[in-house]
Amino acid sequence: MKICITAVGNDLSSATESSFGRAPWFLIVDTDSDNVEPVENSSVTVSQGAGIAAAQTIADKQVQALLTGRVGPKAQAALSAAGIKIYEGLAQTTVQQALEQFRQGQFRESYAEGAGNAAGVGCGRGMGGGGGRGCGRGGGAGGGMGQGRKNRL
Repeated sequence: MKICITAVGNDLSSATESSFGRAPWFLIVDTDSDNVEPVENSSVTVSQGAGIAAAQTIADKQVQALLTGRVGPKAQAALSAAGIKIYEGLAQTTVQQALEQFRQGQFRESYAEGAGNAAGVGCGRGMGGGGGRGCGRGGGAGGGMGQGRKNRL
């Protein structure tokens, strides 16, 4: 299995990084051969969409699982669509220690919130705090102060 671990540096002794989209490095480890491929995250400095771009980067490397601290909702959707299993909750440690913890089964797979539901489906009445009553101050019913017509015939 190819697993991606978010990291600060490019080797197994590097510290882990808790944020998926902003991690400087992805260490892709083949758990069968112990081969490690460091991949620099080119989207780390973008102002928007870092998580989605990062998801594409690791999907292109044919990763089957991601081990990280947290994943944003858009990146989570992109990873799920690519068939990549997500394991969140990675604490500050080294990549080597995180890999050992993963092998020992100390991480549980994370699922996208509302997985299986279509967008816009669910509970709620869409009424918010205002209940649709508006907050305007209009007087209505002739409360205007205009001059009206001067010449009436």
